[in-house]
Amino acid sequence: MSVAMGVKQRFNDIIKSEQDDRFYRGLELQNGMKVILISDPETDKSAASLDLHVGSLSDPDDLEGLAHFCEHMLFLGTKKYPTENSYVKFLSEHGGSCNAFTSAADTNYYFDVAPPYLFEALDRFAQFFIHPLFTESATEREVNAVHSEHSKNIPSDPWRSHRVSKVTSDPQHAYCKFGTGIG
Repeated sequence: MSVAMGVKQRFNDIIKSEQDDRFYRGLELQNGMKVILISDPETDKSAASLDLHVGSLSDPDDLEGLAHFCEHMLFLGTKKYPTENSYVKFLSEHGGSCNAFTSAADTNYYFDVAPPYLFEALDRFAQFFIHPLFTESATEREVNAVHSEHSKNIPSDPWRSHRVSKVTSDPQHAYCKFGTGIG
């Protein structure tokens, strides 16, 4: 299927600052996904980001930390690109970088790369969401990595203050859920 066939609606009337010289287009795809495209001929990088409306507030009560764990796992191989960390390596070899973060309501993945490699980088990126592997060996390692991130936060006063606000909130509300590691 061509890209054009997957577009349900186009939006060219994006509101932007008068000082912003970039070109914008919004799309709604047939699958309901909303996309914003930004063209900036002056930049030396191409970039993409995907924000999923699933964060730690969506974690099941018996699997707190699941959204953050899944964030980690998507970087560790897909059916099409099964070698662990091949995505990070590809970007690094082509002038790019990547990262992700999990918040209460969202998980965001993003990358940048030298412009000639954008389409291959997008293919590798898309595979995260099409067919991630979640291998047994990576699973155990990433459970430990997420737990380690959580342990690193414990001595932080801002993190502690945030935790106090969460644990003293309404226990019937999702806000009180644990969000950064293995609870």
